[in-house]
Amino acid sequence: MNLKPILAAAFLLAGAPRAARAQSTQTAAELEPPPLLKVVAAAPLTTGGGISSVLAVKPEIPLGPNDVLTGYENGMTAIAERISAELASISQAVRLGHITRDQADYLTQQRYQLAVMQYQVLSTLHDSLAHDVARASGPSPRSPPDERSPTTIEVEPRFQYQSQ
Repeated sequence: MNLKPILAAAFLLAGAPRAARAQSTQTAAELEPPPLLKVVAAAPLTTGGGISSVLAVKPEIPLGPNDVLTGYENGMTAIAERISAELASISQAVRLGHITRDQADYLTQQRYQLAVMQYQVLSTLHDSLAHDVARASGPSPRSPPDERSPTTIEVEPRFQYQSQ
């Protein structure tokens, strides 16, 4: 005999009277929503308007492939701008004497390698998605295959129906 369903039923039966007593302690006035006039009167008056501020929220729309491609392009631009700013700050630190020339060479090499790797990742993702978008926007898979296509297979029926 399975003991788990019996124990679960016993706990539910033991807890039901407690839940009923907890609900019965509230009065009917506490359970009813407040009148509309009280809610409207208690609402702060804003110059921008309450409803217009709620309706001004733009819903989040999922990004499409072209939006993702644009994001990749913006990311590549940001990487180029960031490496330019980092190299400028390194050269300024050398001019001011905060770091040595050897330290500047090391930092420049490290920042450049990091930027190249990040750029290559974004470029690869961009090219891959662009290829997928171009393939998806090409001919539909239900279109008839080209007669010159090497994957076209012609099958001739072996049996023919003979009427009597």
